[in-house]
Amino acid sequence: MAQTIEKQMQALEKKLHATEVRLTDLKRQWGQGGIKDYTLTGPGGRKVKLSSAFGRQQWMVLVHNMGQSCPYCTLWADGFNSLWQHIERGIPGQTKRAAFVVVSPDEPAAQARFAKSRKWGFRMLSAAGTSLFRDMGYADENNRPWPGVSILRRQGRKITRHARDFFGPGDKYNPIFSFFELMA
Repeated sequence: MAQTIEKQMQALEKKLHATEVRLTDLKRQWGQGGIKDYTLTGPGGRKVKLSSAFGRQQWMVLVHNMGQSCPYCTLWADGFNSLWQHIERGIPGQTKRAAFVVVSPDEPAAQARFAKSRKWGFRMLSAAGTSLFRDMGYADENNRPWPGVSILRRQGRKITRHARDFFGPGDKYNPIFSFFELMA
């Protein structure tokens, strides 16, 4: 019985992997396009161009966070706190690395207080007063933000979105959902 279940699981995992590869390809196609060089607000009210937030990196993981009012966004951000340095430094033996930035509609002072209370170490920028969330497809018709991620690439002065995805219960960006699914 156990071997039969294991074989069924292996077959499903193989199909699932092929489906995930295809889905990732679609997320790349769906996300492609030019991005404005938004002026965001950093700590202390300092104005920050999106292009300068890349630092020396060619790539950026830009997390669209709904702000401190969203408990799910806090779950994701708590998890990202253990990953962001690896994204910025790269995985040993690999060449890909990216700037990691979380953007929310909260004002910088509120972001700083909340980040400190959660012990977050990643960079946060405020999109308050900008159309970033709406323009990038992460806001509803009333301009309320949605959570997700955009993978950005900078080539010279041009910023393009390479891929995008939404965050939601059951997604692969927060492992907590997999644990709860196993408990169902």
